[in-house]
Amino acid sequence: MRVPIEITYRNVKKSDAIEKLIHDKADKLNEFHDGIVSCRISLEQDQESKRSVNQFHVRISMRVPPGKELVVHQKSDEEGTGESIRTVINDAFKTIGRQLNKLKDKQRGKVKTHVEIIPEPVLE
Repeated sequence: MRVPIEITYRNVKKSDAIEKLIHDKADKLNEFHDGIVSCRISLEQDQESKRSVNQFHVRISMRVPPGKELVVHQKSDEEGTGESIRTVINDAFKTIGRQLNKLKDKQRGKVKTHVEIIPEPVLE
C-alpha cells in the first residue's frame, strides 16, 4: 500500500489484537492486488441499541488505480446473535476481497460476456 492503513474507532475499545487482525487482512489483500493506494477502516459500536447484545459496524474504503474506490459496510446481524467484532471484520474483508477480485478480473479483461442470440427468421 502506498499510504499507511487508517483505522478509526468509535465507541470501540482500541486493542492490539484488532489492529493486528486488520493489518494481517489488509496485507493479504495487498499481496493479491499490489496496486492498492490506500485503505481506511472504521469500527463502530452502536451504544444506543436496546438489545442486550452489541451491534458492530465496520466500514472499509479502499482506493485502487485508476481512480477506483471500493467501499464495504458490514454490520452484526440484525437478529442479535452477538457476533464479535472480529467476525464482522473478517466478513467485511471477505466482501472487499471479492470486490477487489472482480475489479482485477475486469481490468485484465477476464469478465464473462454474454453472447446475444438472435433468433433466425421463420420462413413460411
